[in-house]
Amino acid sequence: MLSLFRRALLCLLLLWLPFSWAAEPGWLQSTDNQHASVRLRADTSQPDETRVLLDVKLEDGWKTYWRSPGDGGVAPTIVWSEPVKSAQWFWPMPQRFDVAGITTQGYHNAVSIPLALDGAFTGKIAGVLTLSTCKDVCLLTDFPFEITPESGNAAFAHDYAQAMGKVPLYNGLTDSLKAGYHSADLVVQATRSAGWQKPELFFDMPEDASFGKPKYRVEGETLWATVPVSDGWDGAGPDLRGRNLSLVIADNGIAQQSNVTIAETPVVPEAGGDFVLWQVLLLALVGGFILNLMPCVLPVLGMKLGSVLLAEKQEKRVIRQQFLASFAGILVSFMALALLMTVLRLTNQAVGWGIQFQNAWFIGFMAVVMLVFSANLFGLFEFRLSSKVTTRIATQGGNGISGHFWQGALATLLATPCSAPFLGTAVAVALGASLPTLWGIFLALGVGMSLPWLLIAMRPSLALRLPKPGCWMVWLRRILAVMMLGSALWLVSLLPVHFGSAVNTPVKENIAWQPLSEQAIQDAIAQNKRVFIDVTADWCITCKINKLNVLSRDDVQAVLQQSDVVALRGDWTLPSKEITTFLKQRGQVGVPFNQVYGPGTPEGKALPTLLTRDVVLNALNDAKGDKK
Repeated sequence: MLSLFRRALLCLLLLWLPFSWAAEPGWLQSTDNQHASVRLRADTSQPDETRVLLDVKLEDGWKTYWRSPGDGGVAPTIVWSEPVKSAQWFWPMPQRFDVAGITTQGYHNAVSIPLALDGAFTGKIAGVLTLSTCKDVCLLTDFPFEITPESGNAAFAHDYAQAMGKVPLYNGLTDSLKAGYHSADLVVQATRSAGWQKPELFFDMPEDASFGKPKYRVEGETLWATVPVSDGWDGAGPDLRGRNLSLVIADNGIAQQSNVTIAETPVVPEAGGDFVLWQVLLLALVGGFILNLMPCVLPVLGMKLGSVLLAEKQEKRVIRQQFLASFAGILVSFMALALLMTVLRLTNQAVGWGIQFQNAWFIGFMAVVMLVFSANLFGLFEFRLSSKVTTRIATQGGNGISGHFWQGALATLLATPCSAPFLGTAVAVALGASLPTLWGIFLALGVGMSLPWLLIAMRPSLALRLPKPGCWMVWLRRILAVMMLGSALWLVSLLPVHFGSAVNTPVKENIAWQPLSEQAIQDAIAQNKRVFIDVTADWCITCKINKLNVLSRDDVQAVLQQSDVVALRGDWTLPSKEITTFLKQRGQVGVPFNQVYGPGTPEGKALPTLLTRDVVLNALNDAKGDKK
């Protein structure tokens, strides 16, 4: 009997709750929708303005909608009676609801929406509020209302201020914001100096397009949000380039209303997006192998030849052990680089290929190591081991296995100033992808670079096909020593800039380079000028090659000196937050980086890592936009 009484009491309580809301002063409820209660209040304390506050209470599980509901629902509207003509709505930051692949934007539980009427109305204000509410079903309900504005109501002022505090501001969150159309997806790229903790995006949907749930990726100060675009009927979405996009971007409750033009913004492709994982790994493998052919890896070639010379009279088994040790040294070094990149990402530090050369201590250490190698090859001293250690090595057939391991490690460190073809794309994906993918890509880079070493380890007979010992070995040793000494001197030449001294470049420069900045680009574009951007670093060997082979050519310099061309240069020799941000916004993780803007390419055209004369001149000609 008692249990039956409790059930009846619970039913009465559930039936009474909605009516209790309506019983509160000013709250309205419809017999057609007892899941929602609304209240409107007005105040005329501000001159020439009437402030209105719309309060909505919803039962658990029910929701209503933002100004742009998304794939379903209807935004709240009010049809005003005379003398009110219209009202300005201030929309608090919404929430996203994703159910069965349908994305909507709105509010649940309760929301207070501020409005402002133009003019001070002292008499009664009337109208009809139309409110859409949804749970398992959706109800569209009309709430006729009539209110009399008050003046100086402290409770209203408090509630109105609280509601306005939840309305997104027009600045204060992002440092920069871009939007692009990339492979049928909308991509929003935003930077924030404070970093990102829990980013969210809410969009004003175009009439002919539907946006899916954004996928977020954060790298330090930069946020990438990739949003699927469709026509709302499972078909491909329209081309949104050139359109204005209204959106709210938020992080940890701080929200900003923004407007941006959708363009061809360069973005870092995600693994599984433009590239599937196996394609990225293949790029990494090829890029790592090409590192062996880059000029900055000539000392690596020297160490390889030196290892072969030492192995000339040895058995295949010993040769195999030596080159497998070097192979392991390269792999372990690339794993160490992956660990470094992981730590930098987790601590929101700058991440890029070759950034260790921005550190004077690292450069000094490498210079000393190369000088020691050079002196040894010149015969100035010999590495001598005790008879006990020598006997042990000989009996175990190791013949300096650890030395070959460190040769591989040193080869990796010397290779990092180079940006080989395919390498930049693979590293860019790695530094923007998940941590497991990052480690997988760096492993593929290591395998690619160590392929020549692995080939000799698998076929030791290749090393044994060298000519018979003779005077040529002495000359080759001297050549290797000169190569090592040249590398050491190059490393030493990088140090003065770290101590406030600049070294003049021997390359002829007749171009009036100006400092690189986003403002300089925008100013030049506004004047219908072409812009050539060169981001370089003293330690970047590929940058030197581009400068010697292309940028120093008379015909290229003649074009870059024309009156309608602005040449901007960014120097990444030392750590630079501005240059790092500039590169990240364009999906780059290393130098060299070259880009051309102009009337014909207003969104910018990125050039290949290795420049050619024709590539540069054609890009500058296309930037004119006249197509003559």
